[in-house]
Amino acid sequence: MPNFWNDLTKWLEEASKVVGKEAGDLTLKGRLKLEIFELRRKLRDNFSDLGALIFEQVYLKKKAEWKKNAKITALVRKIKKNQRLLAKKQAEYKKIGKQTKKKKR
Repeated sequence: MPNFWNDLTKWLEEASKVVGKEAGDLTLKGRLKLEIFELRRKLRDNFSDLGALIFEQVYLKKKAEWKKNAKITALVRKIKKNQRLLAKKQAEYKKIGKQTKKKKR
């Protein structure tokens, strides 16, 4: 009978470790999902601002030199930066579930 209790205790310890790890993964995934959502929102806002600036420069002010506008180039840099961050966070998000599955095998 003591062997049964030892086995049960070991099993419960292992199960609690797995549950703790899964809870940690879910927390991390939730945080990353929120960061991904925020980056997508920033990108949408950046594209909207960029479109408004280009429209103003090209159609309203009839300027041909809109590519040299500092505000436009700054927005393009922000967009590229946010796209890189978004790709990084999405890759990180995808890795979380795969790491747990590989450890179980």
